[in-house]
Amino acid sequence: MLSYIRILGATLCLAVTAPLTVSADEPQSDPFRPFPDQLAPSLFNEVKDKVFGGVMDDEKALYYYVLKHLRETSLKDQKQAAEFNLQQRRSELKSFRDHPEKEIPVFLDLFKNSDRYKGRLVTLTGRVRKLIHYPAADDNQYGIKTLYEAWLFTDDSQQNPTVIICTEVPPALKNGLPEGTDVIDHVTVTGYLFKMYVYNAQDTSRVAPLILAKQLEWNP
Repeated sequence: MLSYIRILGATLCLAVTAPLTVSADEPQSDPFRPFPDQLAPSLFNEVKDKVFGGVMDDEKALYYYVLKHLRETSLKDQKQAAEFNLQQRRSELKSFRDHPEKEIPVFLDLFKNSDRYKGRLVTLTGRVRKLIHYPAADDNQYGIKTLYEAWLFTDDSQQNPTVIICTEVPPALKNGLPEGTDVIDHVTVTGYLFKMYVYNAQDTSRVAPLILAKQLEWNP
C-alpha cells in the first residue's frame, strides 16, 4: 500500500502558488453553512477526484488554505456543523429519516456518494493503523510547519482507509503510534472531504477519501 506521503512527497520542494483568492462569504442560501466559519462547498468544485498524483499543483493553494482555516476555527463549532450536515443528509434518505434510531454508515455513504459530501464537514470515528508526520511545503503562506497523516478505519469501512491530514495530534502521538502498537482505537476526526484520491495497494489501485482536519482526538 503506497503511502500518501509518497504520492505527495514532491510537494515538499514545490512552492505554493499565488495567494488563494477565496472568501468564506459565499451565498447565504447554502443550507450547509449553519455556522459563520464553515467553508462553502463550492470552493472545492475544481478539486479533481480519482486521479493519480495526490494533490494537484493547482489544488495546493486551497489545500493549505483549508488547513489554515481549520487550525484557526473552533473544533466545537466544526463538530456542530458536521452534525448539522449529517442531519441534513438523514433528511434526504427515507430509510433513515423514517427511523431516527438508525445510525447512518457515514463512511459507506461518503464513499458511494462523495459528491454529496465533498467540501463539507464530516465526523468519523474508528481505528488508526498508520500515523506519520512530515514537513509541510516550505512555501505555504500560512506558517504551517508539520503535517500529520493518519489512516483511519471505521466499523463500516472494512479494509478501506480514510486518509486524514491534520496539523495537530495529542502529545502521545507526536512521533507516531505508541511504541509497540500497530493500531489505536477510539480515534475521532472532524474535517472537510477534500477529494477522493487514488493510491496503489499491493493488488491494484484503490480510492480513499482524503479529509483535511484540525486535529485527531484520541480517547484511549
